[in-house]
Amino acid sequence: MTHVVLCMSDAEQRMADALDDLNHVFVEFPDLNGLSRSKQLDASYFADRWRDGVSINLSLLTQTARSDVVEGSRYGDRMDYADGLLRPDPTTFRRLPWRDDTARVIGDVEHEGTLVAGAPRTVLKRICDAAADHGLTLTVGSELEFSLLDRTADDYEPTTTEKHECLTTAMEDVSPFYDTLYERAPAFDIDLETFHHEFGAGQLEVLFDYGGPLSEADRTFRFKQLVKRTARDCGHHATFMAKPFTEWAGNGYHLHVGGRRDGGNAFADGEELSETGRQFVAGLLEHADALTALGTPTLNGFKRHQPGTFAPYTASWGYDNRYAAIRIPSQGTVRVENRIASADANPYLVIAATIAAGLDGIERGYELEPASEGDPVGDRPRLPATPRHALDALEADDVLVDALGEPVIGEYARLCRQELERFYEETTVWERNRYAETL
Repeated sequence: MTHVVLCMSDAEQRMADALDDLNHVFVEFPDLNGLSRSKQLDASYFADRWRDGVSINLSLLTQTARSDVVEGSRYGDRMDYADGLLRPDPTTFRRLPWRDDTARVIGDVEHEGTLVAGAPRTVLKRICDAAADHGLTLTVGSELEFSLLDRTADDYEPTTTEKHECLTTAMEDVSPFYDTLYERAPAFDIDLETFHHEFGAGQLEVLFDYGGPLSEADRTFRFKQLVKRTARDCGHHATFMAKPFTEWAGNGYHLHVGGRRDGGNAFADGEELSETGRQFVAGLLEHADALTALGTPTLNGFKRHQPGTFAPYTASWGYDNRYAAIRIPSQGTVRVENRIASADANPYLVIAATIAAGLDGIERGYELEPASEGDPVGDRPRLPATPRHALDALEADDVLVDALGEPVIGEYARLCRQELERFYEETTVWERNRYAETL
């Protein structure tokens, strides 16, 4: 009898060994919202068939955060809600730290033997290839703020009160949550580095290690799941919603990007930006309106951008200036920090768009305007004030549409516009309180 011997990679071998004592595997993928969609498979079934892929409804890619089908989607009604395949990536296989018998693995989405162009992970892979063509090795680091909440009878309230930035007692108040998070993080290949309380009530930030663009996007994707599940297990609720409370600070997603070329820091000239670094930043400013659209996926997120705050209000840059949209930190390696995005943004799209915009600045040799000192409101162009302005700018940005692909830009804009229309169809408590008695 002839036996076919498959040569397995190290990642495949580790996955095969782990499956021996597991019962379940979640095969997941990020949708356009950045949410995890998945199927749970029997571990033995997965072990026998994972190379063949897992059938998945392609419309899940473009559904809203509340799983409403998006009308006119190329992956929904325009293709009769066809199935595609999830191809598990063994390098992303991780055991769940809260279930001894279960693991999860991220898959890439295919249709008829081809990677789906509108899948966020596929988009980022293509952008990474473009960076390599420039001779750049990029590293990225995600900084996400989130709100830790407690349920009330009919709403949520922050677990801590406001104005406790880095206050030790406030951090001690939520130490059971952080201790559990810290214990679980290594199972998801996340090395937690720093924890602190932010300015807003219940607002926390947990920093973790940097990595390559794709691995960091995968890590950020897992980190959000880890935070939300750990909060629930500790009797709280965690949200990355951009502006959960009117009176308190919103949650941002600050993306740090570093570049190396020929063994050196491509973005650095001493302690300041090199020519390449200046061109990269100029590219971000050139495409700031489109970056706002991809970094602010909901109407709620636009309420985070307020003048005179640390949430950027203008298309601006500066050395160690937290008022600016693009900041060059003074501590550590010279790098570029994109501060535009909200914490609820899709990390794959934020990273891909940031790199694509920066690469365009390098390709075209954009000149960088003088750095802003102090609050640049009034001196620099305002970022888009509404989702419609931002989405119009995104769809008109030929460079980013070409780099990321019309399938993802078109689907993303369609999803966001449908959510916006649903909001304008809804009568809110604010409207009743404002008008019912007086009009």
